[in-house]
Amino acid sequence: MRVLVIDAHVNDSSDYEFITDNAMHNTLNALWDWAGKSSVNISFTKEYEKEGYGLKLLVWADFENEEDYALFKLAFSGKPFNKLDINSDMEGRFVCG
Repeated sequence: MRVLVIDAHVNDSSDYEFITDNAMHNTLNALWDWAGKSSVNISFTKEYEKEGYGLKLLVWADFENEEDYALFKLAFSGKPFNKLDINSDMEGRFVCG
């Protein structure tokens, strides 16, 4: 079973690559923490998709069993994070927008 956790347009400029990678890790760290506390086996797959003149980041969560998948959907509503939020320290995370 798999669910899309990040589905967001990102800037494909190399100047922003570290911000995008940092935001992805910050977002996934919260999911790793939840998985550890909930004893859920989870793994992630990252893809980039060309869309028009832009680039889209897709991150999938993969689950070994239906129970883990159901717990995730209940905890995170099943909606993918679709907006990059950057604070004044240039630290980012993906949020539902």
